[in-house]
Amino acid sequence: EVGAIVTVENQDGKNYKYTITGSAEADPSQGKISNVSPIGRALLGKKISEITEVNIPSGKIRLEILVID
Repeated sequence: EVGAIVTVENQDGKNYKYTITGSAEADPSQGKISNVSPIGRALLGKKISEITEVNIPSGKIRLEILVID
């Protein structure tokens, strides 16, 4: 949900922490992603250990949800 801090692991084993925000507060360089961005939409409604696939401009990535705060 908006306001959640989500830690994910991509298919290369790298971890990323995102804060899901509204579009006005989004700042990808600070890890704040919009709830309407491709990654933001893919994370909404997911639970810990779920895997989601995201279509981004450079292709498709897989993200596993590790932590939701």
